[in-house]
Amino acid sequence: MESKINCKYCGKILSNRGLSHLLYCKENPNRKSLSGENNPMFGKKGSNQFASGEYVVSDETKEKLSKVNKGKKLTEEHKNILSQSAKKHGLGGVTQSRWIRYNNKILGSSYELELVKDLDENKIRWNTCSRFTYIDPSGKSRTYTPDIYLIDYNIYLDPKNDFLINNINPSLGFKDSLKIELVEIQNNIKVLILNKNQLNWNYIKSLL
Repeated sequence: MESKINCKYCGKILSNRGLSHLLYCKENPNRKSLSGENNPMFGKKGSNQFASGEYVVSDETKEKLSKVNKGKKLTEEHKNILSQSAKKHGLGGVTQSRWIRYNNKILGSSYELELVKDLDENKIRWNTCSRFTYIDPSGKSRTYTPDIYLIDYNIYLDPKNDFLINNINPSLGFKDSLKIELVEIQNNIKVLILNKNQLNWNYIKSLL
């Protein structure tokens, strides 16, 4: 039968097999370092110098690791692979600055909210949208997500403020109208751009 003893430093109950704990106990002022050959896991398969969780990295080593990591740069090929992976999983793209929850849907602006409330009043079925991929004028692959989809009409709606309708989108370098035109052509869909005075079913119906 194994005998039990208490660690004289931390009080932990030990068996005869755990006597080495005394040498490495954190409360032992003269404890041995667990680095290198003093580490019980040293040289064992599947282990490394950090296996014990108590390994202390020297300042010199930290500096070397820091320099190595700072020197690492993603190649354009690697960036492209990460970008394609993000798009495949529905990630990336423009992040909305605000979210509005309405009837268990997430909307991205007050314009969208005004629009869908009018659609509901007129009993027009709608849904939020999945994103589409398109190639911009410079040949770069991008993603675009329309705001609202009219289920029974197979039409997408994109309410926009006057600035984005009339000016170049700073984040793209070209107008949103061109972006949407490219998306329509490349994905065979129809998107209606709406300004703040067109967020109602009567106007949309006149365009169908």
